[in-house]
Amino acid sequence: MKKLCLLLLLVGASLTASAIAQGVSAATVPTTDGLACSRFDWFADANTAKAGIRVPITIAGKQYSYQLDTGADVVIAYGSGERSGWVKKADFTLAKQIEFAGATLPSIPIFRMENVSATDVQGTVGLDLLVGRTFVIDFPKKRVCLLNRADMPDALSRAAEWVPAEIRNGKLFIDDVQLNGSKIDVIYDTGTSPDQIATDFSLWGKATGMQLNSPGVTHKVAQTWGENVEYLTAPTTGSLEIGKQVYAHALLTSAPSRPTSFHDNIFGASGALGNALFFDSIVILDLGSHPYFGVVTPVKAKN
Repeated sequence: MKKLCLLLLLVGASLTASAIAQGVSAATVPTTDGLACSRFDWFADANTAKAGIRVPITIAGKQYSYQLDTGADVVIAYGSGERSGWVKKADFTLAKQIEFAGATLPSIPIFRMENVSATDVQGTVGLDLLVGRTFVIDFPKKRVCLLNRADMPDALSRAAEWVPAEIRNGKLFIDDVQLNGSKIDVIYDTGTSPDQIATDFSLWGKATGMQLNSPGVTHKVAQTWGENVEYLTAPTTGSLEIGKQVYAHALLTSAPSRPTSFHDNIFGASGALGNALFFDSIVILDLGSHPYFGVVTPVKAKN
């Protein structure tokens, strides 16, 4: 009888410990489940099925599909024509009743680009809409979530590897980024979707050890604002490091016909981190008065 009671106690203790462990695990696994989010989808081009992120946004009761582009500093609407409920102001267009990524906003400024086609997407969601909040991009689950900063789940925050960031001249610069052991000044640009990292041409040659026609270099032609541009891609000889995150032999892309594009057009930047580096991860932009850039890797998400 005593042996039976002891056995039952041991079994009960084992089950209780298992249940507690499962409960703790479920509570601490980093996930966007339960957050107010919206789903995104990818749009394709001639080179890749993941050319850009298309997100739904509702403006004055009407839903549109915009590209998510953190390399843009403002929200942009494409195409001409009237928009019901939009009000033209001196420097921008006022749009009201905004629903985006699970959040509701009373109004935002929008800038019009009437000469750009609205066939695939009707506009761009730029950085301006995200500033002052926490923005989460869950690539595996194809979700975007715009949160009040205080509503960020602890499990996600603790699982992320964080590095300081800076909003400078309307661009999100990421600190503590090194390429082959040397610090570089880069932005995070979701508009650079199919690339892991894109840089100016001289840095590309130095970091890859390649030239224009070297074996192992991938060539592609893609449209950039209506212009066909040739891009080269090759692996770095070393690693790309973002804080403690190490990406060995990251794929580096550049446009030889625009050798100093980043330096000249993005306030001296060396390049841009693109989406392809994070296809298996969750990216978190904490855009308060002291911005931070966070990445939850697949390994962290499983623990």
